[in-house]
Amino acid sequence: MDIQTVTALIDTQGPDITGRVVDMPAGSTHYVSGKDARDFYSQHPDTFTVGATYDTVLDQHEAEHTALGNIPTYSLDESGNVVGLLGPENSMVLRVSYLNNIGTPGGQGFGVGICPATLPSGMSEMSGCRDPSSANYGNYQYSDGSVMCWIPAFYYKWGTGSNGVALNEVDVKPESAFLNVTAANADGYALHRAFYDGGAVQRGVFVDKYLCSYNAGKASSLANGIVLTSAARGSLANEVFSDLTGAPAANYGGAIAAAKTRGANFFCNSRFIFAALAMLSYAHARASTATTYCAWYHATNNFPKGNNNNALSDAQDATVTWTYDGNGTYTGVGKTGSASTLAKSTHNGQNCGVADLNGLVWEITPGLTSNGTNLYILKTSAAMKNVTGGNTLATDLWGATGIAALYDDLGTSYQIWRETGADRSISYGAATQVFSEATSGNAWNWAGVGGMLTTGDGGTNAFGNDIFYDYKPNEMCPLSGGNWAHSSDAGVWALYLNNVRTSSASYVGFRAALYL
Repeated sequence: MDIQTVTALIDTQGPDITGRVVDMPAGSTHYVSGKDARDFYSQHPDTFTVGATYDTVLDQHEAEHTALGNIPTYSLDESGNVVGLLGPENSMVLRVSYLNNIGTPGGQGFGVGICPATLPSGMSEMSGCRDPSSANYGNYQYSDGSVMCWIPAFYYKWGTGSNGVALNEVDVKPESAFLNVTAANADGYALHRAFYDGGAVQRGVFVDKYLCSYNAGKASSLANGIVLTSAARGSLANEVFSDLTGAPAANYGGAIAAAKTRGANFFCNSRFIFAALAMLSYAHARASTATTYCAWYHATNNFPKGNNNNALSDAQDATVTWTYDGNGTYTGVGKTGSASTLAKSTHNGQNCGVADLNGLVWEITPGLTSNGTNLYILKTSAAMKNVTGGNTLATDLWGATGIAALYDDLGTSYQIWRETGADRSISYGAATQVFSEATSGNAWNWAGVGGMLTTGDGGTNAFGNDIFYDYKPNEMCPLSGGNWAHSSDAGVWALYLNNVRTSSASYVGFRAALYL
């Protein structure tokens, strides 16, 4: 079906839209031709809802109206029931529920959305889940109490200044903007790497709203939780990975098993997903002009704030504070999800977003590794729910066997990563191009992990001057976000490559994620 045709057929009472029928406010009613409605629904049955009677209406009149363009129009009440025949003739009423839409940067609800598919067993919608104005918009709860945010799949284009997008701006579009990845690529847009898993395109991903904390032997995402880490922190009990059911290893590799204490399909959040959240934050920052839908908006320091100043606050915004976790040794460590203004700590500047990506603790985020000589990036064929945390198996994220099975070889250096051959710390952002605009291949994969181009370093406020630690030790384990004492070096782009699978620290934890 021609997208422009459908757009032209939308009733003039509706808002101006630039994409498919789904690019309208939830709950709105619009008129489109019967044939177009049927064609669109047959191709995209889970993109919108029109009430439980939609299929029934079509089926009841299929025999009478064999010509699809001759289906009469019905009015649906709030429950989806047919209440009467409406004109114009040859049209159908669609009531949009706005499923799986990442939203508009700078707008209400941007950065999360409504899951379009049957929920995994144990998962349920929270109250307000379908209301963009709710603190629980796009938020779901697992049976253990864990709160997770649904991040819909999205397309993006990094600007070069000559591809229709200004240099170092990023244009984010919802899944509905293109028929498929091929169509998006043809227009210069890429599906973010976070939405490939197990060799298949994913409609989105559930991401823990909060860092994992101990919950009756499980690693759960709970507000005001004491963050689980790979080593003891002061006098706290039940805050080390090994305290969980099954005693996962008290090191960075142990996070892989620790995530599975919640369920077999959960996994330690990947660097690709973390980088997708960073991109959404950046897009939201560039589009926002006030704090209305972006609590952390600032003319200069325009990015999510975090527990990073070693004093239960943010180095660049002292108005937001965290609740001390009581460890007795490190007095600057807060509880996850305890920010005095929660929205200032989320990726989208709203209460519905993912919290504590900046500071608090470094997050274990697999996706990159090294054997000490070469650099490797995870293949799209790898299924995160199946990876393991050792160094001998084909499913292991580390070791020669796992590397051969799960990773693509980037060589001894790739773009900014180890280009000098020397250990160093550099910062994100430059006046020249920071990320590749590629839609496929290693360059796309590297951008998807938040990897800078060779031209991308120097440090700018737009990218928070976030730090990139350029190392390649054997069995390297990537860490993201910074910790409670990293000050302005911490942030949603921060990436630390100096640690290995067997490392452990009281300032390193994780959050879990889940694909459909």
